[in-house]
Amino acid sequence: MYREHVVEWIKQYKIIAIIKGVGSLYVENTVKALCDGGIRVVEFTLNSADALKSITIARETMLGKMVCGAGTVMTDETVDDAAVAGAQFISCIHSDARIITKISEMDKAIIAGACTPTDIVTAKEHGADFINIFPSITLGSDYFKQIKSPFSEEFFFAIGGINTENAAGFLKAGAGGIGIGNNLVNPRFIKEDNYNAIKEEAAKYVKIVKAFV
Repeated sequence: MYREHVVEWIKQYKIIAIIKGVGSLYVENTVKALCDGGIRVVEFTLNSADALKSITIARETMLGKMVCGAGTVMTDETVDDAAVAGAQFISCIHSDARIITKISEMDKAIIAGACTPTDIVTAKEHGADFINIFPSITLGSDYFKQIKSPFSEEFFFAIGGINTENAAGFLKAGAGGIGIGNNLVNPRFIKEDNYNAIKEEAAKYVKIVKAFV
């Protein structure tokens, strides 16, 4: 799936399940539960030991039913590692022009992190496809109302602290999509072997997003 197809896929489904701290032994059941709940985009943060292996497992498990990416990518080395693992998109929590350019040259979809207008302009000028406004819970939903005025054409994701109680507020304020971490893929659910709970939580977020389509 080439970059443009990955970009369109992410725009269509509007939810990124951010998986962090989940061992690769549990990835197959986790992504299946997310898919059963309607999630079609997953991101594995690269601050856990076997996240790269998890990306590969997820790609092989879902066989085109999901788009799988790497998150918290901050160095040239991790960009290369993510690409080798099979990441279809690469997400940063910052707007590093050099890294964004490198990802773009690899034909990978790019999600850059931003907090200010300067960050957003830097990310877009160097080829980012999406912008993560991070940390959204700290900035608040009203920030999206303000930032959408000068950047009306941008596709912003609300990332950081998103849950079922506040997701609709961010979408209503101007976020194009949402990214959810432990509020969706809760480590407790995995510890208890309760993958049905992940499926049920996923379905809640899908329902919220569909109300804004």
